Amino acid sequence: MGMISVKARAEELGLDISNLESGILEQVEMAVGGIARAAKNHWVSLAQDRLHTSRETYVQGLRQAESFNRKTVSGTSVYEIALVGRMPNNHEFGMASFDMKAVRPGWLGGGKARTAKDGHKFIIIPFSHSTSDGPRQNYTGKAAGVMTSDGDLKKHLRASVKKYGLDRMMRAASGRVVEGPVAKIPTKAPSVHPYLQGMVRIQKGKSGFTKAGQRGESQLKTFRIMSENSDPGSWHHPGLNAANLLPEVEKYVESQLDNVMNMIAASLL
Repeated sequence: MGMISVKARAEELGLDISNLESGILEQVEMAVGGIARAAKNHWVSLAQDRLHTSRETYVQGLRQAESFNRKTVSGTSVYEIALVGRMPNNHEFGMASFDMKAVRPGWLGGGKARTAKDGHKFIIIPFSHSTSDGPRQNYTGKAAGVMTSDGDLKKHLRASVKKYGLDRMMRAASGRVVEGPVAKIPTKAPSVHPYLQGMVRIQKGKSGFTKAGQRGESQLKTFRIMSENSDPGSWHHPGLNAANLLPEVEKYVESQLDNVMNMIAASLL
């Protein structure tokens, strides 16, 4: 968002604050700093209340060191609050749908892309899955609307993970965690939704031991191939709807600045 400046706002309203007493100016300075900090907290609260799968990414854009800045312009303190980062801003202002094969050089045009024997480029894209609840772990996009014989995709995921043994930590006889891919749902597993076929449990050991053995962590991953030979209609990102939280934050700042303006106007009487 833009700068928070009492001087600029006062000039808009035709108020001259150049002759204010030092005590009044000090109070104004403290008030503006309080408004700036309150505005940032208000912005974070809006994001936490309104957003779901994008919440963590968006809020991180407000928790960067560069998101809050105080500087002096012509002897007056000016506060800047900003949403930092490309993805947080994409969530705020929206993003049009696009073909990920064509406009993301990080995919087919990046260093991770491989070249097949016939010369076409391809890349293997990993997808993370989680049996846990919560907005961050829920499916989005097309996967969010998938219904299976067992209900929604999340419910089917839990059942499939349990059926094929991807729900438990694999350890050697010594108790140490077996690292790497340890269990997999077959690529053509019957009654398993295509989104989940070929899913792999990947483990990594951690420091420390419990009664069961070495501590460990795991991830559930599926892998899909994007290539120059992929269907032209595939790998299209649906885009992002604009959160439009900034206008509400600006209204909040304006209402708080009005209170400061009233204080200044009263001191000039």
